[in-house]
Amino acid sequence: MHFSIKIGVKDIPRLAVAFVLALVPSIFSVTRYNDALIWYIGLFLLTFVTLTGKEEGKSRWAWMAFDAVLPVFAAGFSVYFMQYINLVDHERVSTVPTTFLYEIMYGTERMRFFYELPIIAGFYFFLRMCTVSRRFSAAFTPLPFMLVGLIDYFTYNARGHEVLASDIYSIKTAMNVASEFSFPLLFPLVFVAMPYALYFIACLRIKKEPKLLPAIAKVAISLALCILLEGTFIILLDKWSKTNSPQAWMDKGSVYNGLLMNLCLSAHALHQKEPEGYTNSYVDERAASLGIDPNDPGAISDDSANVILILSESYMQLKDYLPMLGCFEDPTPYWNGLKENAVHGYLTSSVYGGNTPNSEFELLTSITTGYLPTGSIPYTMFIDKDTYSLAWALDNLGYESTAMHCYLASGWQRTKVYPLLGFDNMMFIDDFQYTDDDLVREYVSDQCAYENLVNYLDSKKDKHTFTFLITMQNHGGYQDAYDNFPIKEYVRKSFTGDTFQVNNYINLAHKSDAALEWLIDTLSKKDEKYCVLIFGDHQPPINGFTNNMAPGKGTSWCVPYIIWTNYEMDQDFIDSQAEGIGYTSLNYIALDVLKAAHIDYPAYYQMVDSTRGEVPCINATGYYSNALDKFLYIDKVEDPSDEETLSAIRKLQYAYMFDNDNGAFETALHNTIDSVKKSRTGG
Repeated sequence: MHFSIKIGVKDIPRLAVAFVLALVPSIFSVTRYNDALIWYIGLFLLTFVTLTGKEEGKSRWAWMAFDAVLPVFAAGFSVYFMQYINLVDHERVSTVPTTFLYEIMYGTERMRFFYELPIIAGFYFFLRMCTVSRRFSAAFTPLPFMLVGLIDYFTYNARGHEVLASDIYSIKTAMNVASEFSFPLLFPLVFVAMPYALYFIACLRIKKEPKLLPAIAKVAISLALCILLEGTFIILLDKWSKTNSPQAWMDKGSVYNGLLMNLCLSAHALHQKEPEGYTNSYVDERAASLGIDPNDPGAISDDSANVILILSESYMQLKDYLPMLGCFEDPTPYWNGLKENAVHGYLTSSVYGGNTPNSEFELLTSITTGYLPTGSIPYTMFIDKDTYSLAWALDNLGYESTAMHCYLASGWQRTKVYPLLGFDNMMFIDDFQYTDDDLVREYVSDQCAYENLVNYLDSKKDKHTFTFLITMQNHGGYQDAYDNFPIKEYVRKSFTGDTFQVNNYINLAHKSDAALEWLIDTLSKKDEKYCVLIFGDHQPPINGFTNNMAPGKGTSWCVPYIIWTNYEMDQDFIDSQAEGIGYTSLNYIALDVLKAAHIDYPAYYQMVDSTRGEVPCINATGYYSNALDKFLYIDKVEDPSDEETLSAIRKLQYAYMFDNDNGAFETALHNTIDSVKKSRTGG
């Protein structure tokens, strides 16, 4: 093996390119992560060196040792720059006061660096097994991992948290809305493309590689090393999963687990495990102990109202955040001032910045995603058969159920899922009446969505209706200006630098407020009774509305709701809402809607109600303990009575969702579904 440094005329173009590739990222990195400079300088110096070798003597052993150095070098480069692009300018989320990326990545767990190397080094030996040369194996090894880093970077920019294994189910939906987001290219160019190009040039300085072993022996050894390293990673991943869980909040995945480890942990967690102590007879035994008749369908009367659920896309309560931004004007005065026949409250959502179908799922099924695999999307992963929901329950009582979504039908497999959840009818963007004048930015306005809703209700005056409307006006993508949507300046300066996005969103919320006023005024004049729930599915991914990841009040999980009726609301119901903690969760809110609409609970909702007394609020992050009068993380249970209630929630939803060995209670639910199906077909 021979190292040489030769600089001739023909080398100048290569060195000039390498110099630029090192200089530009260095300029951007010098005020961020200083350890990146070591990589840039080191890689640039390597572009001066030419490595050649012979097959015999000591050179033979040197090349064999070099085969061990190259994968470690490739893995170290991959891990560093995968994390660089995903942590650049994110120092605010770290508790490590340093300008060294390695300190932020491994400040709390130094040994984790070695956990991530085997999977990348194993890929090097996979390429070697495929008879790829040393230099090209080293050069191409980082490529798939750099792409993963870029995907994570763009995912974070679009929705405010990192990519998870479950996102593979969401690709089609992501493509639907991708045009509404801007994808910055400066950081990917400076912190991924240019360092990788510099690294690639350095790898190409390996020349005249000797053939040390017969082809069969080389393939066999490379295969063995590939299996050994990937197996080592699997063992380390399993070990890590014993004490760590996948993180789905902002960039905590990269900070606490590492991007690769967090992504693999999320895949590891996709399998739904049977709860400890669960038996097939659990639901029947609990129903018997509570005196719940599994065959009780619930009941309606002449006083029972039509039910309208409105999921207001990305809607949040602005008055909780605007004063800290220097704005004291209320952009949603109608929402906040609506008092007659209305109750206000907060829901804890299980998602932030995106993944709307999880909010839909919790609302319609009363199943919390808190005990589903982290990052899972039930619509795309678990709903593959008829699943009991509010639609089946109300249809069984004589209602006609319709899901309305003023966007593309292809998102989140809704055309498959809605019928499995019991909806009679579905309406998507092609079924709505609208013109270009009805668009706000590039989405159907709330006003237009409500007008379509009212027109539909007017066509069904002779029936009890259950209508679920999903709006799109306030969907993410707040960085662009549109001619059809002038922006009023509510906030002059956001301390996070996203003032335009903040003002854009506030203007959207203001427009939603005017549309809500029109809807309530219109329904107030109807003779038919209507009970309306309107709520936000999640908060928008805008840094200007500063939050934290705690499970309770004043955080990014918190969204507002209103239950309103166009008839005199029962005082007992109003009083019961006032007596609570002011918070509930999406899996429970259907109980309040049924009560406000004068509908007696079916057996399923009696069972859901049985856990609400001890745990009145639960989401994917935490729960509220009545016993301790505080919010707690879902995996930090401190009270025995809470432990019992949370165990009951977990076992009940496992039985409903995953256990195919049905007892009497689940059989009754399936019988309800079969009965509704027969009534629809006249059977």
